[in-house]
Amino acid sequence: MRVHIPSALRRWTGGRDVIEVPLATGARTTAGEAIEALVRDYPGIRDRVLDEQGELRRHVNIFIDGNNARFMGGLKAEAGADSEMWIHPALSGGARS
Repeated sequence: MRVHIPSALRRWTGGRDVIEVPLATGARTTAGEAIEALVRDYPGIRDRVLDEQGELRRHVNIFIDGNNARFMGGLKAEAGADSEMWIHPALSGGARS
């Protein structure tokens, strides 16, 4: 599975924008397991994605194959070996017109 890292978090992945999380062909995993696999090689990313209770931070979104993981079970959302997972910090702000 491929995990896409936003520019704001790349300082904790050595500048890498895409990281392969190896899974056997046809294997399934969850978003949480994929993040834990990512954290094994890039431990600094954990506190930016997960809170102190190990839950997805409120202002971080994960999309798996284009679907928001929050609506697929959160960290229990399933992904496959060919899945693409994007981590996105939430954006806010802007100006009134």
